[in-house]
Amino acid sequence: MKRTTLKALTLSTALAGLMAVSATAETNITFRFNDSEREEMRAALDEFEAANPDIKVELETISWKDSRDQFLRESAVGQGPDVVHIAFVWTQEMAEAQAVLPIEELQEYGALPNGFDDFIATDLTAYEGQHWGLPWSADTWAMVMRTDVLEEAGVAAPTTWDELLAASRTIKETTGKTGFAFPAAHQVWFPVNYYLWSNGAEFISADGNGGYDIGVSQDQLAAAMGYFKTYIDEGLAPKSILSIDQPHDPALMQALLDGDQAFAAMPTNTYRQLLGAYEETNPGQPLPFQSTVMMAGDSAPLTHLGGRTLVVNSNTDEPEAAWKLVQFLASAPLFEKYYTNQFPAQKTLLSQIEYRDEEMGFAKQLADHTRTWGAYAESGVGVGPLWNVTSRAFGTALSGQTSLDQAAADLLGEINRMLDQ
Repeated sequence: MKRTTLKALTLSTALAGLMAVSATAETNITFRFNDSEREEMRAALDEFEAANPDIKVELETISWKDSRDQFLRESAVGQGPDVVHIAFVWTQEMAEAQAVLPIEELQEYGALPNGFDDFIATDLTAYEGQHWGLPWSADTWAMVMRTDVLEEAGVAAPTTWDELLAASRTIKETTGKTGFAFPAAHQVWFPVNYYLWSNGAEFISADGNGGYDIGVSQDQLAAAMGYFKTYIDEGLAPKSILSIDQPHDPALMQALLDGDQAFAAMPTNTYRQLLGAYEETNPGQPLPFQSTVMMAGDSAPLTHLGGRTLVVNSNTDEPEAAWKLVQFLASAPLFEKYYTNQFPAQKTLLSQIEYRDEEMGFAKQLADHTRTWGAYAESGVGVGPLWNVTSRAFGTALSGQTSLDQAAADLLGEINRMLDQ
């Protein structure tokens, strides 16, 4: 029998202790992501882990419609992921709820390469003298047209909402195809706002005296509901859009890919997915798509300056690792290799973007025809709650459950109540 000496035993015990410490030194954090590029983001996180072998990142995904409320509920009870992907306009609300950490505190763990001022829309992250999120990607919505369908129907590219409706009627009559179809469930919020803004209205406006008031009349709101309902009532778009929640829904995307639909409104990343899908299934063929700015009404066409923000949960046990991940996610290689459907929300990186001819409508929209949500967020009502009540009201109107006037009156009552709180 081999004799174990005290020295060997001591050494063995020490080594075992070191191994135990090493085994427990690994840092585990969670990143919650809302977009559809799950596989690409997982590949990006694998690269991050390879460069930081002491940090492991779990990727969580959740739908946009659930993400805001879910995180607010979790943070209120000391839970939730370490790093969270949110919308630009949710940041101040998250800060007020004390759900996130300030950027000024996080930068103590490492400076941003070009400084915080290199990021756009930083005003949307400000609350009580500090900034509470890092703008991650910038985007907006624009119109997309299937040029061969327009040619087949003999219609010109529309520039106004009325022309879009007329073109959709002609396309149905001459080809039997769909003209304009849109997500009529939760994300009807976006085309509805663009319609109102282009006609001089908005849900909430500054009153000029430091307060806020409703900026749309019942008649204007009922007219907006009636406009979108016409597409369903006249069979210009399939009734199935009532349950479609996202612009990248396969039903909408496939109709565009197959040439069965002429027009759609969508954000930048969805359009890039559409172009990629067409190129994959039709290699070497010219693209039958063109983008253009959103439709105009009585005034100029407008969409929102949108984007995504990264925030660090105030309940995290690993703020340094979380911030290291945020820095990686905001780096140029991520947008070059993995998150290629998005534009970085950084002046330096945006200046390096080369737009394809098919994307020039988005480039013009982003440069000349966007606005922020403005009073929606500044009033204290918040974009998220306003979005929720609007999509519900439009859902009842478009489906015919409620008359246009009643749905408009109900929605205005909800907004009044929210302003009075």
